[in-house]
Amino acid sequence: MFRAALSKPLAVIALFFPASASAYMGPTLGLGVVGTVIAVIGVLLLSLFAFVFVPIRRMLKKAKQKRVGEDADS
Repeated sequence: MFRAALSKPLAVIALFFPASASAYMGPTLGLGVVGTVIAVIGVLLLSLFAFVFVPIRRMLKKAKQKRVGEDADS
């Protein structure tokens, strides 16, 4: 019983500390990883830009409509 209760946490810990793998990473895999990282960073920056810019654009559009409405009244 004690052995079964201890084996699962040890297996999880072993996943976080793997032995070094003697595997070949070719240039194609490396470029794929670099491209993926650049794409993820680009998506995050674009979403942050949109999150900030869209409300500002709406606010400016409403202010412009309000100003045009005031000019038409005069």
